[in-house]
Amino acid sequence: MHDIISDIIDWDQAQKTYLAGEGQTGERYNQRLEAADLMAEIEARWHHLPGGFRAERMRVKIHIQAVADTTLVASREELCWLAIAAASVWLPNQVRAEVVSPQPLTAFLRDSRA
Repeated sequence: MHDIISDIIDWDQAQKTYLAGEGQTGERYNQRLEAADLMAEIEARWHHLPGGFRAERMRVKIHIQAVADTTLVASREELCWLAIAAASVWLPNQVRAEVVSPQPLTAFLRDSRA
């Protein structure tokens, strides 16, 4: 099962590869083709979300930025974990029914550093 946060990261990396200008013509063509295939696969995986993958990607990025702008944390790593945790809880999840009770975010951050 894929999660949207990982797919957003993979899609962004594939887009950078697709838009990059360096490399030999044949090599560059193959890189762009592989990147385009990956981007299309990821977009198709999340087509069921309102507005599709790209709209959800923007919502997640805006949400993560809002968390980053309103949170006082000690380190960039802690901020990253906090933003990912907040976005993951906020996102629509097909297994939402299996979630028992959420732990406090501080417990998540403490456990993630171990």
